[in-house]
Amino acid sequence: MALTSAERKRRYREKQKLENNEEYKLKEQLKNKKYYASKIKHIDVKDIDIAVLPKNETIEEFIYLEPIKKRINPINKSKLNNNTIQLYLKTMKYIYYTHHKSELTDDTDILNVLSNKPYNLQNINTQFGFIKTNIYDIIKTNKKDDIRNLYSVITRIKSYAIPVKKMYPYILNYQNIYNDKRANKVIDTTTQQKLDTLSFEKEDIINNLNKHSNLSSNEKLIYCLLTLFPTRRPVDYRKMLIIQSDPPNQSKLKYEDKHNYYYNKMFYFNITKNKKVQKFNISDNLNNIIQANISDKKNNEYLLSNNNKQFTQNELSKLIMETFFKIYGVSISAVEIRRLYATHLKSLFDKKLLSEKEHRDISEMMNHNYEENKKYSY
Repeated sequence: MALTSAERKRRYREKQKLENNEEYKLKEQLKNKKYYASKIKHIDVKDIDIAVLPKNETIEEFIYLEPIKKRINPINKSKLNNNTIQLYLKTMKYIYYTHHKSELTDDTDILNVLSNKPYNLQNINTQFGFIKTNIYDIIKTNKKDDIRNLYSVITRIKSYAIPVKKMYPYILNYQNIYNDKRANKVIDTTTQQKLDTLSFEKEDIINNLNKHSNLSSNEKLIYCLLTLFPTRRPVDYRKMLIIQSDPPNQSKLKYEDKHNYYYNKMFYFNITKNKKVQKFNISDNLNNIIQANISDKKNNEYLLSNNNKQFTQNELSKLIMETFFKIYGVSISAVEIRRLYATHLKSLFDKKLLSEKEHRDISEMMNHNYEENKKYSY
């Protein structure tokens, strides 16, 4: 079957990256800067300084880290959702292509590995045995996200203990760098403006709702969910159903059949990032707002819905940014709102308006542990 235009372009880009990675990066950098500059009217493309590596500049030397002597955990058999499986499979296809210069077929045994099904180890070794001998080259030449994904995959395969032990110090190093950046996030002018603008005081939030009577039901709901209740990840509400009786037993359900629930002034969180099952009472103010905006919804419908369908992640992110822009005139993402709320808590604690126990309890409601929550704030 003939390749489509998009497929030919993708293959060409991958070939360019393989043959001349540095030149490709510079071309992409120029293209991206031109694209973003075209979206911001007050920036002239001609004024953008395109960073070009001087011919005599050396690339940062790769550091070989000492492998651990014993792998941290045994074979990983945790259940993955379909989106994660597809993400890991995409990474493995890319790494396979960079080595073999050919496409990995969709019937690869890697798919069985990710789905916790029986797999043929000989087939895996035929396709990915190069990982055992070339692991440092792979770490050196791939993005951190791809390395993390690769590590997550090979921890699920028998006889790959050696590359796992070699990769672990790099995975730990990536995490330490991420934690340092996260803990030392600096408040710049833009962030300070958002801190000054966004209020988590109940009276201010209610006043904003009354002032902006043109907000849709979804906009009112998402605004109050992220401000009148300790700010959780939006995905926790994307998967939330309205029910008229006690939630079903989740332990007997497949992952794809599990949901979070709103019922009788309570939130039931069964699908969370850290896999904690939680339930919390909600305030009368928030409950009244929810009730007023779901009067036309039936049992087992989504709390937030787009034409009676579940929001996609991108649709929900867009809804959040548009809603907060309507209210505050400032562009604020879901991640920033959550970080601003953590900063609000820290400020209350520093002013002795919040006890340590209250701080811990609210952190738990955000699906954070206490120390993580403190680091998350500005």
